[in-house]
Amino acid sequence: MASSLREDENFVIEALCNTYGGTWRVGEDPPDAYILIGGQEIAVEISILTQHVTDKSGKLVPRLSQDSRVIRLCDELDEEFKSLIPSGVYIMLTISAPLNKIRKTKDYLIHEIKEIVQRNSAIKRVVEINKNRVKIQLISGDRLSGKKVVGVVSNQNSNADILANAEYILNERINEKTKKCSKIVHRPLWLALFNDYWLAGLDTYKLAMKNLSITHQFDKICIVFDNKQVYTL
Repeated sequence: MASSLREDENFVIEALCNTYGGTWRVGEDPPDAYILIGGQEIAVEISILTQHVTDKSGKLVPRLSQDSRVIRLCDELDEEFKSLIPSGVYIMLTISAPLNKIRKTKDYLIHEIKEIVQRNSAIKRVVEINKNRVKIQLISGDRLSGKKVVGVVSNQNSNADILANAEYILNERINEKTKKCSKIVHRPLWLALFNDYWLAGLDTYKLAMKNLSITHQFDKICIVFDNKQVYTL
């Protein structure tokens, strides 16, 4: 039996408890957890709705697999400059993914950021570095996070059709979890999906679910948003 839940799974199960009341315990994976509501114990399988993008072979993969290098690069640059960028300003980087030639790109950005910080004036510069499109901005103000270099990822392989993305995500996750939970006999059995695709809201997912025809064994499918609001699809 699993000894604990991941941070995102813990967030989801606590959101369910906040909405429906009750307490919870860790499950056998599958299910990830059980929630006790009014004397009834409900098995809960948890997953994440994340946007997918195409890779070099045309296969759909989770967007984070391509964005993570950009995110890591921005975190490294923040560490590099957090004591060098003065209070009251910070650097905003908008970088295209997937990222090419990370080390050379980082060295170039270090040089660019140093030059911009030395000038200490509001500026926006768009450059192409190793086929990566990068927008660099010096912005007045301070981030609540305390970060001095903040990154935004612009993925070149993403589909602009939000509904199509939502349909693919739901179809892929529900089918995958249906297979994983096929041997669970405990009922009720819920599927709780955390929305990590922030462009899609509840109405989009409801329409996507209506457009799909999926056979599954779940008694309830819930979607959980980052404000811990829970809705039934």
